[in-house]
Amino acid sequence: MKPVVLLGFWGSPFGQRCKIALAEKGVEYEYREENIWGNKSPLLLESNPVYKKIPVLIHDGKPVCESRIIIQYIDEVWPHRAPLLPADPYARAQARFWADFVDKKFHDCGTRLWQLNGDAQAAAKEELIENLELLEGELGDKKYFGGDAFGFVDIALVPFVSWFYTFENCAGFSIEETAPKVVAWGKRCMERESVANALSDPHKIYETVGAAVLLDFWVSPFGQRCRIALAEKGVEYEYREENVVGHKSPLLLESNPVYKKVPVFIHDGKPLCESLIIVQYIDEVWPHRAPLLPADPYARAQARFWADFIDKKLKGEGHAAAKEEFIGILKLLEGELGDKKYFAGDAFGFVDIALVPFVSWFYTYETCAGFSVEEVAPKLVAWGKRCMERESVAKTLSDPHKVYEFVGALKKIYGVE
Repeated sequence: MKPVVLLGFWGSPFGQRCKIALAEKGVEYEYREENIWGNKSPLLLESNPVYKKIPVLIHDGKPVCESRIIIQYIDEVWPHRAPLLPADPYARAQARFWADFVDKKFHDCGTRLWQLNGDAQAAAKEELIENLELLEGELGDKKYFGGDAFGFVDIALVPFVSWFYTFENCAGFSIEETAPKVVAWGKRCMERESVANALSDPHKIYETVGAAVLLDFWVSPFGQRCRIALAEKGVEYEYREENVVGHKSPLLLESNPVYKKVPVFIHDGKPLCESLIIVQYIDEVWPHRAPLLPADPYARAQARFWADFIDKKLKGEGHAAAKEEFIGILKLLEGELGDKKYFAGDAFGFVDIALVPFVSWFYTYETCAGFSVEEVAPKLVAWGKRCMERESVAKTLSDPHKVYEFVGALKKIYGVE
């Protein structure tokens, strides 16, 4: 290990601050890219046991965490080139204040801008514009925030220049119209080699911020719910197959520490667990295409009731239920469906997504218990066939014979006859 090591992540504005500061000082260092959404390195977990986040600067084997603290440390350890904080105590305090403002106000509302929708996003947009105007006023006609010298506040703010494109596209406004002096300042900063070499491609950031990952297992009806919902919404995501009967990945265990089960949906680095919760989240985050829950509160409550019934009966008691009890469950679902196309009427929605993955299991139920689902619930079987005409369902559901083979193999593993 070199005397100076920086643990970072390519898109992190906080890690980029440290890169810029080290470059301004001419400090050689070893850079180590961390997988912040996956398996964090033992070195990161050991070096930052409190937050377990990047960036971490390791100098002579001693870790320093939090980007603004790291920059001040760099300035104090290598004081003889390119001072980053002014010499005057009051000016230093002002610089710390504005850097703190960038973290508490600018970064916070910028994050909400691309994570939220609707009224919440509109509120974040207005707050971001106010913050830009405040920064514009503080910059004034100066070359940099500290005057003629590039320094602490510039380093704190400039990595967010790469995010301007994302903010504008998410909220539909022009930062240059709002804060032309800040935009001009950003262009001046980009002329510095330390900045140009550290900042990320704005388009790459925009492509990444909506990144979604689904941890799943091929035959899981609960993971299939999530896949169908994502397909209905047209959301692109990365699928990661988990070995649920073997060695579960560290990412799964970290993302779902309570149940340690699939599915887990990771959106913008934040994990969500339990399939019905995930499907509702997907519906709320991407509301503009194929609504999965009805608009009427009572109809929504009814949809949640029947989805909960499916979980409690088919997921829970249903696995161990006697044949007659299981037939009773099917008949209740048949009665709720009635003559409707889907459970909510003409629109494919929440209850359909909750139940349709079990269509792949009908063959297994029939073979194990010796009865015909179609004879017991013909409308339900016809509904399942209609659902299978949807691309989102047809591409997701498992082959019923493979499901049966899987169940047989599982029984052997656990010694069940």
